[in-house]
Amino acid sequence: MRVISRSTTNGIEVFDADLQLVHTFGGHDAEGYAVASSLDRLALATDSGVICVDPGGRELWRWPQESLGGICAWSGDDALVWVYLPDAEAGRGERDRWVALDASSGEPRVEHQLEITGQGGQQVASPDGRHMLLEVDEGQNGSTIFRAEGKDLHTYPWEDRCLVAISPDGTQFLTVEHGQEDVAFHAFPGGDVQARVALAGFADLLGPDVNIGEVFLEWTGGYLDDATAVVVISGEHSREGDWWRHFRVDTRTGEVLGELGIVTIDAYDLKPLGDGTYIVTDSDGTLRRM
Repeated sequence: MRVISRSTTNGIEVFDADLQLVHTFGGHDAEGYAVASSLDRLALATDSGVICVDPGGRELWRWPQESLGGICAWSGDDALVWVYLPDAEAGRGERDRWVALDASSGEPRVEHQLEITGQGGQQVASPDGRHMLLEVDEGQNGSTIFRAEGKDLHTYPWEDRCLVAISPDGTQFLTVEHGQEDVAFHAFPGGDVQARVALAGFADLLGPDVNIGEVFLEWTGGYLDDATAVVVISGEHSREGDWWRHFRVDTRTGEVLGELGIVTIDAYDLKPLGDGTYIVTDSDGTLRRM
């Protein structure tokens, strides 16, 4: 099950499976943070580098990097902290880097030079701890997805897929087309498409009042469990403003199973946990597991 955490004015709040507050990592810039699955360590990508702290605020290690501007994520076994560095955008070189730091010391273990110049990205760890996925946003040029297994780097042969999630059993991953017109389920690690659903596949459930040409798939959602994913479709009412709806999809066949029937504070709030449940936020800020 994924780590449940959020950034607040008090710091990074970390919760257990029952949504009881376990720790608050206070006093840190929350941009680019990641909590270990053990819940007792926080990695932060800051302007001066990557730091790792314990719940009491004690710095465990630091990897200095000037004007980092990157993102970090723990490997599935908590052994490494992977850091994506948009070096080209920051004026530090012609290409970006992807670095794996030893989670116990902060020492670099792996460094990959990426043949791209990105504007941001996100990382997803495989449950087995061996692989890490990275999607780098290249603006109008689309996006590129990489897979690292230690010192081996693989680039998937697409420039139009945005990474969303990996399945709980680590055999599949989910992407949404950069233009937000379809969702695809890929075999992991190879990447072959096992199922794909275009917007037209949701037309019957959206109803006759929705013009399928005026809606789009959001770059969010994830796996309720290995067999079922949640995808989000958004649009705009002429008077009421933006709307979004959540749908369940069979991850093996692409069959649209129905609407989840949940109201959320925004299109990106719902977080599937992989065990059939998900987290949403009430209007008063309270987390609910459903």
